[in-house]
Amino acid sequence: MPASKNGLLIGLVLGAGLLAGCSTTRLDQAAVPQGISPLSEPEAFMADGEASGASEAGVVLPEEVAVLPSSYAGPTPTEEAYVLASLPSTDTPARDVFPEPPEARTPDEPAKDIVWAAPDTPRGEVDRLIAKYAAHYEVPESLVRRVVKRESNFNPKARNGPYWGLMQILPQTAKGMGYKGTAQGLLDAETNLKYAVKYLRGAYLTADGNHDQAVRFYARGYYYDAKRRGLLDETGLGKDRKRRRQSV
Repeated sequence: MPASKNGLLIGLVLGAGLLAGCSTTRLDQAAVPQGISPLSEPEAFMADGEASGASEAGVVLPEEVAVLPSSYAGPTPTEEAYVLASLPSTDTPARDVFPEPPEARTPDEPAKDIVWAAPDTPRGEVDRLIAKYAAHYEVPESLVRRVVKRESNFNPKARNGPYWGLMQILPQTAKGMGYKGTAQGLLDAETNLKYAVKYLRGAYLTADGNHDQAVRFYARGYYYDAKRRGLLDETGLGKDRKRRRQSV
């Protein structure tokens, strides 16, 4: 029995040593994937000099490394992006980027280029003629000046598409007021005022003396407004229809 106990103890000691050796070997193998040899500490942590030696041995390292790969750099800028980038910055006033268009004669009419020519009538003569025809047609002189300023800026030679002269009157409108000449004749300051102020008078009457409304009527026309009010005869635009009373 003593001999058996001694043999059992010796076997336990030897078996523990063998088990310890096997556990260490399996842990080392599990820590390193198959196909990759484990590096020793000197190889894993190379000094700067050794790294440069590796470069000389054929391993070329890039001088600069991008922060993000190209796949994460975002989409390639489009042509529209380049156009937007070329626009002025938001600090530029909007009026410099997008200048305000000139005031149109009517909201529905497309803008046209105004042809400016040097006036052959002195400003003093234009002022005298404005006063003359404002008094003749009993229209406030301030209203006539306002329309002349708005339409031509006191230039008798102004042209804007089909509109002519100081008050930018249409030739057919002038003929409706009694004019018998050519369109070119409306570039004469006095001729223009003679027929355009007469037309403005009708707008003034139809607007009940309201200057703002008279300017709007002058610009867009007022035939149907005058007709509804029975002012075609008074304004010179036509004949009012008189209703006959039915006899009882």
